[in-house]
Order: sequence, then structure tokens, then C-alpha cells
Amino acid sequence: MEHQRYGNKQKNSIFERLKLRFDWYCSGRILIYSVFVGLLTGLAAALFYFALQFVSDAIYSVYTTTGIVLPQPSDYTSTTGPVPGNTFDNAIRQDVFLGFVLPRYWVLMLLIPMFGGLICGFIVWTFAPEAGADCTDCVIRSFHFRGGRFRNRLPIVKSLSGLFTLGSGGSAGWEGLIMLSGGGIASSVGQMLHLSIRDRRILLLAGAAGGLGAIFQIPIGAALFVTEILYASTALEFGAIIPCLVASITGYSVFRLIHGDLRVFEITSYIGIERCDNFFVLLTFVPVIALACLLFVRIILEMRNRVFRRLTLPEFIKPAIGGLLLGVVVLIYPQVHGGGYAWLYQLINLQLPFYLVILLIVPKMLATAFTVSSGGSGGMFVPSLFIGGMIGYVLGYFAGFLFALAGLSEAAPNMSLCVCAGMSVFCAGVSKVPFAAAVITCEVVSGMEWHYTMLVPLIIMNLLAMTILSSSTSLYEEQVLTTIDSEAHFGSYSIDLLQVITVRDTFLSRDKSTSNDIMIPATATIPEIAKLIAPLPDSIFPVSDSDGRLIGILHSSDVWSEFRNRQKWDSIRAGTLMQSEINSVAPDDNLYIALRASTLLSMSEIPVVDPKQPDELVCMLHTSEIIKAYNEKLATVKWTP
Repeated sequence: MEHQRYGNKQKNSIFERLKLRFDWYCSGRILIYSVFVGLLTGLAAALFYFALQFVSDAIYSVYTTTGIVLPQPSDYTSTTGPVPGNTFDNAIRQDVFLGFVLPRYWVLMLLIPMFGGLICGFIVWTFAPEAGADCTDCVIRSFHFRGGRFRNRLPIVKSLSGLFTLGSGGSAGWEGLIMLSGGGIASSVGQMLHLSIRDRRILLLAGAAGGLGAIFQIPIGAALFVTEILYASTALEFGAIIPCLVASITGYSVFRLIHGDLRVFEITSYIGIERCDNFFVLLTFVPVIALACLLFVRIILEMRNRVFRRLTLPEFIKPAIGGLLLGVVVLIYPQVHGGGYAWLYQLINLQLPFYLVILLIVPKMLATAFTVSSGGSGGMFVPSLFIGGMIGYVLGYFAGFLFALAGLSEAAPNMSLCVCAGMSVFCAGVSKVPFAAAVITCEVVSGMEWHYTMLVPLIIMNLLAMTILSSSTSLYEEQVLTTIDSEAHFGSYSIDLLQVITVRDTFLSRDKSTSNDIMIPATATIPEIAKLIAPLPDSIFPVSDSDGRLIGILHSSDVWSEFRNRQKWDSIRAGTLMQSEINSVAPDDNLYIALRASTLLSMSEIPVVDPKQPDELVCMLHTSEIIKAYNEKLATVKWTP
């Protein structure tokens, strides 16, 4: 019997040692799940690509049957090609309408996008009304505020609706749809495996990265994109990078096994910055591109918030109206029809004339706004690349012209490099993804043969654009500023609940007998300060002048650092040791503002002052009081199923 117990003990000991050596729970588990999710999202991306090609070919056959011949990128060279407004010369049957040469059945150019928008709106608002938001925004919101969960039908509904939006010529990209599909697959897997909220959120991002990396053939850029797109600043979801890389590379490999190499933007020529003066020329492009970013974001948001959301019509009708308006633009500028993948390829290879490129920038912005802002299903990433590339091309053309006037043509930057710079900076500016935009640009034009002479300058330019632009200049309304603003990093607190409790309610309910708020005189010496703060558990103390007015904040750690040096006891006062910049909250602020401020500043207490009398301290609010008030409110909430 004793021998048996000894044997079990030895067996358990070996097992425990193996657990320490092979820690499946902490690291390996989520990586294995990421591989599984990558396999599923790669297959989903391949299926979506098949379906999209089928719908697009079917609708294109309608055009060709009626004699409508849309202009193709191959119709152009770097100097020649049909002019917008007169680009249906190849149509079998022609009409002249208001001076424009149009195909005889030009009304189809209006009806097909409108019909595609109508089907999209019907599918979305019948089966999943919450899918009316942008696809990428759905993923962002699910990560921040919904614990990495979707309704299982949401990705299916959005993908089906997206087939009709994109197939009918909508000016949008695949990335939002495939991110949502990948995220939905990962969400379902996470729920079936009963993963924790943290793991489910990470797996959600891994699924989004798997789909994006697969369909665009950008395994590294996709992982960076989904971890950066969550925030409107330079914040990054570091904990998800490795699972996202694993899923993205897996999805990329699966997609290539089925479809082969489908990178439509690739060029074979070398692109890089070999001269320092070229880099400084490109830096001058950044402010202009930043202004274009601001214009594009305003067009998208104003069209969404001030036009389509204010229309007193059934929601499913609005994408049809957007499709009709898109058709009007396409009649004049048919080059903006569709996502623009082939046109972007021609642009990078400098096979589009300057006069065409400069004319297409604003129409492409409007076409994208009509498609997406009306509720159509699609992403804005590829249109952003196309618009940014055109802006870079135009700026490079003018730069080359100025260098030629100065007799320095050889010093002008490479035009393909200007296109790539425009793509990267514009995408970084409107999406807040400075590192991902640079890496993706390198991946789509160079495959895996990156050239650091282009990658590093692009990152610098993207960060400069981020510095110029406000954090509110973003296409994605669900982005939060920092990790502190996300429930994923805000502890287990409900932000909505914290926002209904005011600071005033919290300190008015405190027990006055246990209040330890003290004011340290600015003239107090180190021993005097130590005597005051030693009995107290606090770490932050207000400092007052001779009239009792608040003039600064004193950290106990600074006091104890100086306390060790007896020679300075007589020379150092609280007024010289304090921090004069006071970060405070007002009594009418809510607890979310207070807790966010204290977390950002790493303060366990924060001063409460009246905005009308900022030099008078109301009280010091402790984080423990915030937590207590939150728990008390939580206990009184009536939960409904």
C-alpha cells in the first residue's frame, strides 16, 4: 500500500514537472487554437473569393450582353487613354446625353448598383440589423465592448450582402467583409471551447487576421493591421500579435494552396529610397496627404451622419439610394466602378496618364462614400490605398516637373515610390495604422522581398502624418484612443455603469469620520511632511499656500526619497518638491472619467476641484471609493434577459 502511494507520488511529480516544461495552458493552447482558426478562415476566404468572382462575372455579362463596355486599365498607357466623360466609345450602341457619350442602355449603370444596394439592405436589415455598421467597426466593437462575441449569423449575413454590394460595382474593398467573417468564425470557436473573455478577444483578432492575410496575401501586414486598427492612437494590442501572426500565416498558406498567388498589386521592379534628398522631398508630401485624409474622412462621416442617417426612409432602402448615386458617378467616371484593384496595379506600374489620375481622386472619394456611408457592405482599406496612391502620383508628377525646371531631373524621386508613399501615408492617416500601412505597402508591391530602404522611410512618414492629424480623423467610429478606454484593459468594470455615477455622489456618501484628506503647507520641511503622512496609507497629497489654496500635488515616494538625505532636510520644502501641474476631476464628472484619469496617471488618489474655483480642494477621491461606489451601484441594477 505504501509502495503504491509512493508510485503515485512519483507519477504526479513527473507530471507536474512536465507541466512546467510544456505549459500548454498559458502559451501553447491559444497558438493551437490560432492555427485551427487560420485553417477555417483561409477556407472561408477561398470560398468568398469564388462566390465574389461568380457574382461579378454574372453582373459583368449583363453589361456585355447589352453592349456596355466598361473602360479597362489595359486601355491606358502612361500618356494616352480615353478621357473621363467620353469613355464609352467602345460601346456597341451609343447615346449622347448632355454632351457625354454613353452606352445605349446606360440606365443599367444606375439600376444595377441600386438593385445590388437594395438586396444588400434587405438581407442586412431583415436578418441582422446590427450589421448595418461598417464591417471593421463591428470587429472593433466586439473586441472592446462585447467580449469578443458576435451573433453567429452576423458574418454570414454581412458576407452575403457584401457579395451584392461588391459584385454590382460598389466602390469598396474585401477586407472588412473577410475580417468580419474570420472574426465570426473565431468567435464561434471561442464560445464552443468555453474560452475566457481574454482568450476569446485574442482569438477574435486572430480570426480577423487570418481572413485578411489570406485574401490579400499579406500575412505580416494583416497581423499588424488588426492589432493596430483597434485604437485611434499609436497604441497596439501587443498580446495578440503572435496569435494573429500564426492565424494569418496559416490562412495565407491555405488560400495559396487553393487559388495560387493572387497578389494583384505586385510589381517586379525595385522600389527604394537610395538618396537622402528623395526622402526629404517625400516628407514634404505628408502635410498635403494629411489634408486629403481629413477631406476623405469628412466626406465619409458627413455623408453617413448628415445625409443617410437623417433620411426618413426604411433603412433597407438607403443602400439602394447610395447605389443609385454611385451609378451617377460611374456614368461620368466609369474608372471608379468597383474596388479598383486592377486600376491600382496599373497606377503602381505608372501605366495611367496624369490627367486621368488627377481627375479621379475626388470621384473615387464620392463613390466610396455613396457605397459605404449608405449602409453598403464592404471595406474602405483598398479604396484608401487607391486614393492615396493617386495623390502620391500627382505629387510626384509635380515634384518631377519642378526638378526638371531646375535642371535636376535625375534628382526627382521615383514615381512608383511616390505612389507607394501616398498609399502608405493616406492609409495610415485615415485608419490610424502607421506600422501596418508601411508593412502592407511593402508586401503588396514587393511580396516577401521587402526593401528596408522603403519600409523604414514609410514608417517615419506615417508617424509624421499621425502627428499632424487629430485622433478623431479616422474612418472607424468604434476605435478608442488608448488601451485604458477599452473594457478589455479596464478591468472587469462596465464603462456604461461607471458613466452614470458622478464624483459628487461618491464623496457625498463617504464616511466623514474616516476621511483622511489633509493639506500640506508649501513651507513644510521634510521632517514635518513625514510626520503628517506617515500614519496615512495615501500616496498623493495636496499642497497649499499660506491662504489655504491648492497649488500642487506631492507624491509620498518623493518625500521618502529625500528623507534619507538628512543634509537636505532644512533646505527642501513641500513647495519645491511638489508637482505644480495638477490633474484633477470635477464633482460633476462621472466615475469613468475619474478612474480613467487615475489609471493613466498611475495615481491611487485624484484631487476633486470645482471648475469655477480650481484652487480650492473639494476632496481627494480614492480609487477604493470608486470601486465601492461601482459595486454598490452594480448590486442595485435590475438585469433583464
